Amino acid sequence: MQGESRGVKMFANIYRTFLILLMLVSVPGFAGEVYKWTDKDGKVHFSSTPPKDKEAKVEVKNYKGAINSQAAPTKEIPPEVKEMMQGMQKALLEVHEDGAPLNCEMAMGNINWQIETMLAQGKKNLEGGYITQEQYELATGAFKKAQAELSLDDCKTALSTKRSFYQCMSSDKNHVAGCGQKYNFD
Repeated sequence: MQGESRGVKMFANIYRTFLILLMLVSVPGFAGEVYKWTDKDGKVHFSSTPPKDKEAKVEVKNYKGAINSQAAPTKEIPPEVKEMMQGMQKALLEVHEDGAPLNCEMAMGNINWQIETMLAQGKKNLEGGYITQEQYELATGAFKKAQAELSLDDCKTALSTKRSFYQCMSSDKNHVAGCGQKYNFD
């Protein structure tokens, strides 16, 4: 039970840090297309892939951020990027209950890939001047710690809430922040 409590506390820090890292993933250092669309029910979505619904109204933003290590920290984030960040936060916190069984290999693959992606983007945004070194270290420290503590063996022996977290991460549709929040890691 002691380990379970420690895991919950660890994820409390990770979720708070996630909000900072969401900014890291979303600022203009991110290069690529972001699709914003409204579905037939009027719900707004943000994604890096186009919607499957051919009838949805789609807006495409192409962000190409230059990396410049000489830039002053904390550049202003454009309003359209702030809007995208809010949409991404909402989407990443949404947990899809698709009945995926616990698959520790899949869960750890998803966790590690998502954390590595956020760490790499955070580095780009540090170099691009969108965040300070202190912000970068604060945001990445908790994720590196989580990555070190979460493991295949831990998944296989996890109980209750932590097991539910790993099961949530067994689905490719879920994000570590959403699963962490849903299973009392916030």
